[in-house]
Amino acid sequence: MTKVAILLTNSLETSYGGIGPFVKNLDVHLSKYYDLSYFYLPEKFENCTIIPHRFLYFVYICSKYFTLKKYDFVISHSPEGSFVVSKLGIPYVHIFHGNDNPVSMSIFWYGKYFTSIFDFISKTISKNSLINYTVGNEMEGRKKILNPISHDFVLKENSVRSGFIFAGRLESGKRIGRLIDAYALLPFGIRMNNIFKIAGKGSQLDVLKAKIAELNLENQVILIGNLDNRSLIEQISSSKILLMASEFEGFPMAIAEALSVGVPVISTSVGDIPSFIRTGENGILLDKDYLDEDYKIGIETMLSDYDRFATNAYSTGKIFDAEKITDGLVSDLNKILNIQVK
Repeated sequence: MTKVAILLTNSLETSYGGIGPFVKNLDVHLSKYYDLSYFYLPEKFENCTIIPHRFLYFVYICSKYFTLKKYDFVISHSPEGSFVVSKLGIPYVHIFHGNDNPVSMSIFWYGKYFTSIFDFISKTISKNSLINYTVGNEMEGRKKILNPISHDFVLKENSVRSGFIFAGRLESGKRIGRLIDAYALLPFGIRMNNIFKIAGKGSQLDVLKAKIAELNLENQVILIGNLDNRSLIEQISSSKILLMASEFEGFPMAIAEALSVGVPVISTSVGDIPSFIRTGENGILLDKDYLDEDYKIGIETMLSDYDRFATNAYSTGKIFDAEKITDGLVSDLNKILNIQVK
Protein backbone atom coordinates (compact mmCIF):
# COMPACT_ATOMS: atom_id res chain seq x y z
CA MET A 1 0.00 0.00 0.00
CA THR A 2 1.23 3.51 -0.84
CA LYS A 3 2.89 5.18 2.15
CA VAL A 4 1.67 8.72 2.84
CA ALA A 5 2.95 11.17 5.45
CA ILE A 6 0.40 13.62 6.90
CA LEU A 7 1.89 16.88 8.19
CA LEU A 8 0.07 19.12 10.66
CA THR A 9 1.60 21.40 13.27
CA ASN A 10 -0.34 20.07 16.27
CA SER A 11 -1.95 16.72 16.93
CA LEU A 12 -5.46 15.78 15.82
CA GLU A 13 -6.69 16.42 19.36
CA THR A 14 -4.96 19.74 19.99
CA SER A 15 -4.76 21.27 16.50
CA TYR A 16 -5.75 24.93 16.64
CA GLY A 17 -9.02 25.84 14.90
CA GLY A 18 -10.67 23.51 12.39
CA ILE A 19 -7.61 21.74 10.99
CA GLY A 20 -7.74 18.85 13.47
CA PRO A 21 -11.37 17.91 12.68
CA PHE A 22 -10.68 18.41 8.94
CA VAL A 23 -7.79 15.93 8.99
CA LYS A 24 -9.58 13.44 11.24
CA ASN A 25 -12.78 13.43 9.14
CA LEU A 26 -10.84 13.13 5.89
CA ASP A 27 -8.45 10.45 7.03
CA VAL A 28 -11.17 8.10 8.27
CA HIS A 29 -11.78 7.37 4.59
CA LEU A 30 -8.29 8.18 3.25
CA SER A 31 -6.87 5.32 5.32
CA LYS A 32 -8.80 2.87 3.13
CA TYR A 33 -6.53 3.77 0.21
CA TYR A 34 -3.16 4.64 1.75
CA ASP A 35 -0.92 3.70 4.65
CA LEU A 36 -1.02 6.94 6.68
CA SER A 37 1.54 8.21 9.19
CA TYR A 38 1.21 11.48 11.10
CA PHE A 39 3.96 13.99 11.80
CA TYR A 40 2.99 16.60 14.36
CA LEU A 41 4.68 18.45 17.18
CA PRO A 42 5.58 16.07 20.05
CA GLU A 43 3.36 16.34 23.11
CA LYS A 44 6.17 17.71 25.30
CA PHE A 45 6.16 20.91 23.21
CA GLU A 46 2.37 21.39 23.15
CA ASN A 47 2.29 23.61 26.23
CA CYS A 48 5.26 25.75 25.26
CA THR A 49 4.19 29.42 25.28
CA ILE A 50 7.60 31.06 24.88
CA ILE A 51 8.53 29.80 21.40
CA PRO A 52 5.92 29.77 18.58
CA HIS A 53 4.71 26.27 17.69
CA ARG A 54 5.28 27.05 14.03
CA PHE A 55 8.99 27.55 14.61
CA LEU A 56 9.21 24.42 16.76
CA TYR A 57 7.44 22.44 14.06
CA PHE A 58 9.79 23.77 11.40
CA VAL A 59 12.76 22.44 13.39
CA TYR A 60 10.93 19.17 14.10
CA ILE A 61 10.20 18.49 10.42
CA CYS A 62 13.79 19.32 9.47
CA SER A 63 14.86 16.64 11.96
CA LYS A 64 12.67 14.09 10.13
CA TYR A 65 14.54 14.42 6.81
CA PHE A 66 15.58 10.78 6.46
CA THR A 67 12.28 9.44 7.81
CA LEU A 68 10.18 11.43 5.34
CA LYS A 69 12.38 10.25 2.47
CA LYS A 70 10.94 6.77 2.97
CA TYR A 71 7.38 7.89 2.09
CA ASP A 72 5.84 7.85 -1.38
CA PHE A 73 4.36 11.31 -0.95
CA VAL A 74 3.13 13.86 1.58
CA ILE A 75 -0.21 15.54 2.29
CA SER A 76 0.53 18.70 4.23
CA HIS A 77 -1.74 20.98 6.23
CA SER A 78 1.21 22.97 7.56
CA PRO A 79 2.94 25.75 5.60
CA GLU A 80 6.15 25.20 7.57
CA GLY A 81 6.02 21.50 6.82
CA SER A 82 5.34 22.04 3.12
CA PHE A 83 8.20 24.52 2.87
CA VAL A 84 10.66 22.02 4.35
CA VAL A 85 9.35 19.18 2.17
CA SER A 86 9.67 21.34 -0.96
CA LYS A 87 13.37 21.74 -0.19
CA LEU A 88 13.82 18.00 0.31
CA GLY A 89 12.43 17.09 -3.10
CA ILE A 90 9.63 14.91 -1.74
CA PRO A 91 6.40 14.95 -3.82
CA TYR A 92 3.59 16.58 -1.88
CA VAL A 93 0.24 18.31 -2.02
CA HIS A 94 -0.67 21.21 0.24
CA ILE A 95 -4.03 22.21 1.68
CA PHE A 96 -4.33 25.91 2.49
CA HIS A 97 -6.54 26.49 5.52
CA GLY A 98 -7.95 30.02 5.83
CA ASN A 99 -5.39 32.79 6.05
CA ASP A 100 -2.33 32.33 3.80
CA ASN A 101 -0.20 34.30 6.23
CA PRO A 102 -0.97 32.90 9.69
CA VAL A 103 1.49 35.18 11.49
CA SER A 104 -0.79 38.12 10.65
CA MET A 105 -2.91 36.75 13.53
CA SER A 106 0.03 35.72 15.70
CA ILE A 107 -0.40 35.79 19.47
CA PHE A 108 3.24 36.90 19.72
CA TRP A 109 3.92 40.64 19.49
CA TYR A 110 6.78 40.09 17.05
CA GLY A 111 4.68 37.99 14.66
CA LYS A 112 4.03 40.95 12.37
CA TYR A 113 7.73 41.15 11.57
CA PHE A 114 7.62 37.70 9.97
CA THR A 115 4.81 38.33 7.48
CA SER A 116 7.21 38.73 4.56
CA ILE A 117 8.81 35.38 5.42
CA PHE A 118 5.45 33.65 5.33
CA ASP A 119 4.60 35.37 2.05
CA PHE A 120 7.77 33.77 0.66
CA ILE A 121 6.81 30.40 2.15
CA SER A 122 3.36 30.62 0.56
CA LYS A 123 4.83 31.40 -2.86
CA THR A 124 7.30 28.53 -2.55
CA ILE A 125 4.49 26.11 -1.70
CA SER A 126 2.34 27.31 -4.59
CA LYS A 127 5.23 26.77 -6.98
CA ASN A 128 6.36 23.33 -5.80
CA SER A 129 3.26 21.51 -4.59
CA LEU A 130 1.89 18.95 -7.08
CA ILE A 131 -1.62 20.19 -6.25
CA ASN A 132 -2.59 23.18 -4.14
CA TYR A 133 -5.97 22.89 -2.44
CA THR A 134 -7.82 25.56 -0.52
CA VAL A 135 -10.73 25.48 1.89
CA GLY A 136 -11.28 29.15 1.02
CA ASN A 137 -11.99 30.85 -2.28
CA GLU A 138 -11.02 28.84 -5.33
CA MET A 139 -8.48 30.74 -7.38
CA GLU A 140 -5.97 30.22 -10.14
CA GLY A 141 -3.54 27.53 -9.06
CA ARG A 142 -5.68 26.39 -6.12
CA LYS A 143 -8.41 23.81 -6.26
CA LYS A 144 -11.35 24.07 -3.90
CA ILE A 145 -11.74 21.28 -1.35
CA LEU A 146 -14.80 21.22 0.88
CA ASN A 147 -14.56 20.74 4.63
CA PRO A 148 -15.19 17.02 5.19
CA ILE A 149 -17.82 16.22 7.82
CA SER A 150 -18.15 12.75 9.32
CA HIS A 151 -20.31 12.13 12.38
CA ASP A 152 -23.30 10.09 13.49
CA PHE A 153 -25.37 12.81 15.14
CA VAL A 154 -29.12 12.56 14.74
CA LEU A 155 -30.81 15.80 13.71
CA LYS A 156 -32.34 17.45 16.77
CA GLU A 157 -35.91 18.75 16.70
CA ASN A 158 -36.05 22.52 16.41
CA SER A 159 -38.26 22.68 19.50
CA VAL A 160 -35.51 21.30 21.78
CA ARG A 161 -32.78 23.64 20.54
CA SER A 162 -31.96 26.81 22.40
CA GLY A 163 -29.30 29.48 22.49
CA PHE A 164 -26.56 30.67 20.18
CA ILE A 165 -22.98 29.55 19.80
CA PHE A 166 -19.63 30.73 18.46
CA ALA A 167 -16.97 28.09 17.78
CA GLY A 168 -13.40 28.87 16.81
CA ARG A 169 -10.18 30.50 17.91
CA LEU A 170 -10.51 33.30 20.46
CA GLU A 171 -8.44 35.79 18.48
CA SER A 172 -9.01 39.43 17.58
CA GLY A 173 -9.68 38.68 13.91
CA LYS A 174 -12.74 36.65 14.90
CA ARG A 175 -14.28 39.76 16.53
CA ILE A 176 -16.11 37.79 19.20
CA GLY A 177 -16.46 40.95 21.25
CA ARG A 178 -18.66 42.36 18.49
CA LEU A 179 -20.90 39.31 18.77
CA ILE A 180 -21.27 39.94 22.49
CA ASP A 181 -22.17 43.58 21.79
CA ALA A 182 -24.89 42.53 19.33
CA TYR A 183 -26.20 39.90 21.74
CA ALA A 184 -26.45 42.54 24.48
CA LEU A 185 -28.84 44.54 22.27
CA LEU A 186 -31.39 41.70 22.06
CA PRO A 187 -34.61 42.03 24.06
CA PHE A 188 -34.37 40.61 27.57
CA GLY A 189 -36.84 37.82 26.76
CA ILE A 190 -34.75 36.51 23.87
CA ARG A 191 -31.58 36.55 25.96
CA MET A 192 -33.26 34.74 28.84
CA ASN A 193 -34.35 31.93 26.50
CA ASN A 194 -31.12 31.82 24.53
CA ILE A 195 -27.76 31.68 26.29
CA PHE A 196 -24.80 32.61 24.10
CA LYS A 197 -22.01 30.00 24.35
CA ILE A 198 -18.47 30.71 23.19
CA ALA A 199 -16.36 27.63 22.44
CA GLY A 200 -12.63 27.82 21.84
CA LYS A 201 -9.31 28.98 23.19
CA GLY A 202 -6.99 31.84 22.34
CA SER A 203 -5.27 35.05 23.35
CA GLN A 204 -8.52 37.05 23.71
CA LEU A 205 -9.91 34.98 26.58
CA ASP A 206 -9.26 37.56 29.29
CA VAL A 207 -10.50 40.38 27.07
CA LEU A 208 -13.77 38.54 26.52
CA LYS A 209 -14.17 37.81 30.22
CA ALA A 210 -13.79 41.52 30.95
CA LYS A 211 -16.37 42.50 28.32
CA ILE A 212 -18.89 39.97 29.62
CA ALA A 213 -18.45 41.37 33.15
CA GLU A 214 -18.67 44.95 31.91
CA LEU A 215 -22.04 44.26 30.25
CA ASN A 216 -23.31 42.24 33.24
CA LEU A 217 -23.87 39.20 31.05
CA GLU A 218 -22.14 36.59 33.23
CA ASN A 219 -25.30 34.46 33.37
CA GLN A 220 -26.09 34.78 29.68
CA VAL A 221 -22.74 34.62 27.86
CA ILE A 222 -20.83 31.48 28.79
CA LEU A 223 -17.24 30.63 27.87
CA ILE A 224 -17.28 26.84 27.54
CA GLY A 225 -13.62 26.37 26.63
CA ASN A 226 -11.88 24.26 24.02
CA LEU A 227 -13.92 21.10 23.40
CA ASP A 228 -13.11 17.87 21.61
CA ASN A 229 -14.81 17.72 18.23
CA ARG A 230 -17.63 15.40 19.23
CA SER A 231 -18.52 17.52 22.26
CA LEU A 232 -18.40 20.65 20.12
CA ILE A 233 -20.80 19.24 17.51
CA GLU A 234 -23.13 18.23 20.34
CA GLN A 235 -23.12 21.84 21.57
CA ILE A 236 -23.67 23.20 18.06
CA SER A 237 -26.49 20.77 17.29
CA SER A 238 -28.26 21.80 20.51
CA SER A 239 -28.08 25.50 19.60
CA LYS A 240 -30.41 27.49 17.40
CA ILE A 241 -27.87 29.64 15.55
CA LEU A 242 -24.12 29.69 14.88
CA LEU A 243 -22.81 33.27 15.17
CA MET A 244 -19.67 34.45 13.32
CA ALA A 245 -18.21 37.92 12.69
CA SER A 246 -14.71 37.36 11.28
CA GLU A 247 -12.71 39.99 9.44
CA PHE A 248 -11.36 37.31 7.12
CA GLU A 249 -11.78 33.56 6.68
CA GLY A 250 -11.28 30.68 4.29
CA PHE A 251 -14.32 28.59 5.02
CA PRO A 252 -14.69 27.76 8.74
CA MET A 253 -15.12 24.13 9.74
CA ALA A 254 -17.66 25.31 12.33
CA ILE A 255 -20.01 26.50 9.57
CA ALA A 256 -19.85 23.15 7.75
CA GLU A 257 -20.47 21.36 11.05
CA ALA A 258 -23.42 23.61 11.88
CA LEU A 259 -25.06 23.09 8.49
CA SER A 260 -24.56 19.31 8.76
CA VAL A 261 -26.79 19.28 11.86
CA GLY A 262 -29.32 21.77 10.50
CA VAL A 263 -28.16 24.84 12.42
CA PRO A 264 -28.39 28.07 10.38
CA VAL A 265 -25.62 30.65 10.40
CA ILE A 266 -25.26 34.41 10.77
CA SER A 267 -21.87 35.60 9.57
CA THR A 268 -19.92 38.35 7.92
CA SER A 269 -19.64 37.94 4.15
CA VAL A 270 -15.92 37.08 3.96
CA GLY A 271 -13.79 34.38 2.37
CA ASP A 272 -15.74 31.58 0.73
CA ILE A 273 -18.66 31.80 3.18
CA PRO A 274 -21.00 33.45 0.60
CA SER A 275 -20.64 30.35 -1.62
CA PHE A 276 -22.59 28.33 0.93
CA ILE A 277 -24.56 30.73 3.12
CA ARG A 278 -27.44 32.47 1.35
CA THR A 279 -29.20 35.32 3.10
CA GLY A 280 -32.86 34.58 3.72
CA GLU A 281 -32.44 30.86 3.03
CA ASN A 282 -29.98 28.97 5.25
CA GLY A 283 -28.48 31.96 7.03
CA ILE A 284 -27.87 35.69 7.00
CA LEU A 285 -24.75 37.44 5.70
CA LEU A 286 -23.66 40.89 6.82
CA ASP A 287 -21.05 43.27 5.45
CA LYS A 288 -17.74 43.14 7.27
CA ASP A 289 -18.40 46.69 8.51
CA TYR A 290 -21.86 45.87 9.86
CA LEU A 291 -23.54 47.77 12.69
CA ASP A 292 -24.31 45.95 15.93
CA GLU A 293 -27.97 46.84 15.47
CA ASP A 294 -27.97 45.11 12.07
CA TYR A 295 -26.59 41.93 13.62
CA LYS A 296 -29.21 42.06 16.34
CA ILE A 297 -31.95 42.42 13.71
CA GLY A 298 -30.49 39.46 11.84
CA ILE A 299 -30.86 37.25 14.92
CA GLU A 300 -34.46 38.38 15.45
CA THR A 301 -35.27 37.79 11.78
CA MET A 302 -33.92 34.27 11.87
CA LEU A 303 -35.76 33.40 15.07
CA SER A 304 -39.04 34.62 13.58
CA ASP A 305 -38.82 32.10 10.70
CA TYR A 306 -36.57 29.54 12.30
CA ASP A 307 -38.01 26.28 10.96
CA ARG A 308 -37.46 27.34 7.35
CA PHE A 309 -33.90 28.52 7.99
CA ALA A 310 -33.07 25.27 9.81
CA THR A 311 -34.54 23.04 7.08
CA ASN A 312 -32.53 24.83 4.40
CA ALA A 313 -29.36 24.64 6.51
CA TYR A 314 -29.65 20.87 6.78
CA SER A 315 -30.15 20.53 3.01
CA THR A 316 -27.00 22.56 2.36
CA GLY A 317 -24.97 20.53 4.84
CA LYS A 318 -25.25 17.34 2.81
CA ILE A 319 -22.55 18.50 0.37
CA PHE A 320 -19.88 18.19 3.09
CA ASP A 321 -20.00 14.39 3.14
CA ALA A 322 -16.47 13.27 4.04
CA GLU A 323 -16.52 10.06 2.00
CA LYS A 324 -17.39 11.84 -1.25
CA ILE A 325 -14.80 14.53 -0.62
CA THR A 326 -12.16 11.88 0.07
CA ASP A 327 -13.00 10.01 -3.12
CA GLY A 328 -12.39 13.21 -5.10
CA LEU A 329 -9.05 13.79 -3.40
CA VAL A 330 -7.92 10.19 -3.97
CA SER A 331 -8.85 10.44 -7.65
CA ASP A 332 -6.69 13.56 -8.00
CA LEU A 333 -3.74 12.02 -6.19
CA ASN A 334 -3.79 8.77 -8.09
CA LYS A 335 -3.83 10.60 -11.42
CA ILE A 336 -0.76 12.72 -10.69
CA LEU A 337 1.15 9.87 -9.06
CA ASN A 338 0.01 7.13 -11.48
CA ILE A 339 -1.15 4.98 -8.59
CA GLN A 340 -3.49 2.08 -9.22
CA VAL A 341 -5.63 1.51 -6.13
CA LYS A 342 -7.06 -1.99 -5.88
